[in-house]
Formats: sequence, structure tokens, C-alpha cells
Amino acid sequence: MSLSLSDDLQPVVGALYVCFVREEPQWSINLTLGGVSIDQTDPSSVEALVGQTVVLPCRVSPPPSSTVKVDWRRDGDPLSTRRHHQQPNGSLLVGPLSQLDSGWFLCVATREQERDHRYIYLSVSVGSSLVPILMPRDGPVLRFSIDRSGSSQLEMRSGQTARLSCTIAPPSALKAVSIQWTKDGQTLSDPRLTQHSDGSLSIVSLQAADSALYTCTASSEQQLEQRTLQLKVQADLKITTAPNNIQVPEGSTALLPCVVSGDNVNIGWSRNGVPVRPDGRLVLKSSDGSLILNSVTPADEGTYTCNAYTGIYSVSATAEVKVTKHTQQDEDVPPECVDQPDLANCDLIVYARLCSNSYYSSFCCASCTRHSLRRRRGGRLW
Repeated sequence: MSLSLSDDLQPVVGALYVCFVREEPQWSINLTLGGVSIDQTDPSSVEALVGQTVVLPCRVSPPPSSTVKVDWRRDGDPLSTRRHHQQPNGSLLVGPLSQLDSGWFLCVATREQERDHRYIYLSVSVGSSLVPILMPRDGPVLRFSIDRSGSSQLEMRSGQTARLSCTIAPPSALKAVSIQWTKDGQTLSDPRLTQHSDGSLSIVSLQAADSALYTCTASSEQQLEQRTLQLKVQADLKITTAPNNIQVPEGSTALLPCVVSGDNVNIGWSRNGVPVRPDGRLVLKSSDGSLILNSVTPADEGTYTCNAYTGIYSVSATAEVKVTKHTQQDEDVPPECVDQPDLANCDLIVYARLCSNSYYSSFCCASCTRHSLRRRRGGRLW
């Protein structure tokens, strides 16, 4: 390229002349070098509306494989995987679209030292006046769907194995459909996760951190379908502090602990199989699920069961409550001073004169206190 100056120019003022060369994308040129090629007969521009999903054609021959690589870029930058899905023939499925997606896309096919490329321009606009979206001319359109008949929520326990389904209908379409799973919008990389040939996803040795939204994206050259499943993994449901068999004096207070580990746990109590309902005065249930019986009477005796449940899982624990009739000696026994007969034989502790031992007396507070009172009043001593 040269510049001609007229003879009429006056050499009074010097100037700097700059030549600008504008290079347009050469998307219509086939640079095939013998081993890999891209079909250049497909449309080189695609028009679409905001919210739609389109295919940018880039049919590679031979198809992408371990030796044939296809790389898509936009304005020189690699594409994200959340809204861009490469098809088995190399074309790119994009969507849902926004106006920011408008621009030049570059498809590069590489096989060892050989390569081919093509540019496709995507124009995205708002409105409903566009002509139908151009698709690769690969024959009749194969339509499919994802079965949504099952529940979209799955509750499992820690340590179990979950299998999330993504069933394609008709089954004959599965071969032409690409399936990808994401967790809360992110690609999966955990070795505990396996995607099966039917499209389902299995997760072994479940953990609480596996609770998330899992999305199955099924796509073909002309269609994209998604289904989202919510997985909730419950922590182990376990009674960490269970109630013990107790014997309490009439008129005192009985405490039956029931502390449970787990998420969203509900705790209820029953006596001899009949639900116990707190009344806010004589019968109370603490924030940790323990049961408190105030001013007990012989009518309060029985088998008490703590029932803890969450979802479809439950655990329980039982304890016997016995009420000793009121005596003169009981008046001086504090209400919180009770025997624990399941941990020690209190009659034997008293008989063996072990009440002076803090370890043994801790299990037989009421019996040891009454024995001490009898000694002071000159009662019978063992």
C-alpha cells in the first residue's frame, strides 16, 4: 500500500501520516490442513432473542475425540461452562441468552499440528420480531424431555448413598443427548460422585455438606432441558443423654433428660404409651427436650418414653419412674435429692455403710439422706 502526494503541496508545515489497516474476521475461509476440517456451509451468523437458547454451528470432521480437540472463544477469552455446552459434533449450545452475549465467537478444531477454524456472529436482541433461529442442517429435529414425575426433594441420612435421576424420554434419544450435572451451579469434581450411563448421579458416603441443589442439564444440537433436585442430608439422629430409672419421694420433682443430636429434631414424651402434654406448671419440657415433673404423686409412676424424630427417622429411650410415699423423713429430703436405682442398689449401699463415700452416695442421695436422718433421731441403724 502506498501514498501519493500532489505536486501542489507546500513544504511549509511538516506532518506525520499514519496508515490504519482494519482486519475483518475471515470466517468464510477454510484453512483445512488435511487432518481436521470444519463444515463452512453452515450459517456464519445467528440471530436470537433474550432468554432463548441457540446452537452456534461448528461441525467438525472427524468429530471431537481424544485426538480431535475443539476450543471455543469469545473476544479471545475461553467460555464459561454454566451457559455454554459443546455438542458431540463440535457445535456450541448457548443459553439462556442475554444481550451481552452478542459478538463474534471463534471455533478452533485441532488435531496434532493440524487445525481449522471459523467465526460465527451472534446477535441477541429484545423483542419478538426476529425470524426463527438458524440451526445446523443435520436432518430432522429430535425432541426429548426429562421425566419430572418423581419428587424434586430427597432426604437422606449421613453415610447413605443417594441416586439422583435424570431420565430421558424417549429412551432412544439418550444416545443423542449430552447430560451434565452441577451442584449449586458449580461443576462436580468429588470422587464420591458418579454419573451413570442412564444420566443419573450417585453420591456415596453422604455428608451434611452434600446438601444442595443439583441440576441435570440435558442438551442436544437443537434443545436444552434442565431439572433441579434438592438433596437434604440429615446428620446422625442420636440420643446423647438418655433418661435413667429414678425413684423420687412424693411431692418432689422428677427430671428425665433427653438430649438429642441431629437437625430439625422434634421430641415428644409418652407415659405407658399415652402422650404426655406439658401444662406449664406440673409438667414441663425444657428447651433441650428433657421432661420435668413437679410435685409428683404415686399416679405419676410408670414407663416414660422419649421419642425423637426428624423426617422419616426416629429414635427413642425409656425410663421407669417410681414414687415413694410421703413420710416424716421425706420432709427433710430436698426435691432434687433422688435415688438412681439403675446405677446402684441403694439398700445395699446403706447396709454396707457406704453413704460416707461420695461416689456411692451420689447414686443414692435420697436413701443416704433418710438413713442419716434416722441415725440422728435414734432410728434403726444397719
